[in-house]
Amino acid sequence: MSKENEAVRVQELLKKYGYHSQSYNILRSDKSYFYSSSGINGVIAYVVKANVAMVAGDPVCDLSDIREFVTEFKQFCKDQKWRCCFQSVTERCKDILEDMGFGMIKLGEEPIFDLNKLSWEGSKFRGLRKNINQAKKRGLTVVEYCPLTERQAEWEKNMIELSAIWRKFKGSGEFSFLIGEPALNNPKERKYFLALLDNKVEAFVVCTPVYARNGIYFDVMRRKEKTISGTSQLLFTESFRILKEQGYAMATLGTAPLSYEHTTDSGKSRIIQTALKLAFNRLGYFHRFKPLYNFKRQFGPTSWEGRYLAYSSARFNPVILYALLKVYDPTSVTEKLINQIDLAWKSINKLKDESVDFIGSTSGSVIKGIKGTGHKAVATTKKTLHKIPSSIRSKKYQTKKEE
Repeated sequence: MSKENEAVRVQELLKKYGYHSQSYNILRSDKSYFYSSSGINGVIAYVVKANVAMVAGDPVCDLSDIREFVTEFKQFCKDQKWRCCFQSVTERCKDILEDMGFGMIKLGEEPIFDLNKLSWEGSKFRGLRKNINQAKKRGLTVVEYCPLTERQAEWEKNMIELSAIWRKFKGSGEFSFLIGEPALNNPKERKYFLALLDNKVEAFVVCTPVYARNGIYFDVMRRKEKTISGTSQLLFTESFRILKEQGYAMATLGTAPLSYEHTTDSGKSRIIQTALKLAFNRLGYFHRFKPLYNFKRQFGPTSWEGRYLAYSSARFNPVILYALLKVYDPTSVTEKLINQIDLAWKSINKLKDESVDFIGSTSGSVIKGIKGTGHKAVATTKKTLHKIPSSIRSKKYQTKKEE
């Protein structure tokens, strides 16, 4: 099957079953696709790094078929000698996978906005309204740009310049796993909202469809290094208003990593937060997670939905963490990352007196207590960690799916 025909096939499946907010991004060229041999109508999109098959979100299929479809994919991974992981699965998929024996780690929470209930009245949103009014007084306006209808060369030049500034600031390769791109040369079904000042683009967002929820995912945002106060607030609130007028029911700003304000499992959340904060935050080019969470919270989400990493191996292994970061930023995550994971693992080991452990099991529990066999599990996992550099460089661990 040609790439063009496969893209059409995958998009048709997305239109029927695309429930995950970032599901549209499985159309990006870095993905491999798995189809059922038993006739299930669906697709699983994945990338292989360090012998870990990392699935991008939920399986794209009917909810009733997820269990059987995942069973087929697990066997496929076993045949290839890969670990099997699902990144950023939704709560409804998480329940099924956990029942199947997958270990589960909460990675963050996603703000969901019911566009028919959205309101920014009251004292809670006084600061938000103040920022919006400041931007309006300075002459900032928000428009939807439709490049498939009429191209605006000057606007697109501004957007390209803003993207270049963002890449320089981030200091690493373009994220590509479940995160999209401006794609101005091939917009397809993306939507673009621009914040303009004197007809020049100060900031913009790129949105993708969430077909099964009649929703829109705010995928990519780019802005000037220094913008007028309230630019982002005006851009998002006006975009919400336009989408509501167009008949969309839901919008989401995407997962806020490491946000556990609404979790009911404080022990599990605390231990993974310790691990990932140490691994991520020491790498300056990754997102600043807490400010990102606070930014999304200011708009008053209707609800928050958990997003999870599901893994089928007997215990969580730091190789999985390495693979997770590698699929997001394949060009920049190297020895520096391995050192950060090592630091994270050592810090987790220091928490043994608090009777919590990062090592999960096939039952999904990560609270084991570092006593008895728990000590052995930690030692085994750390031993595996120190083998990562040589394993990654060895041809033995390369697969045809890897770059």
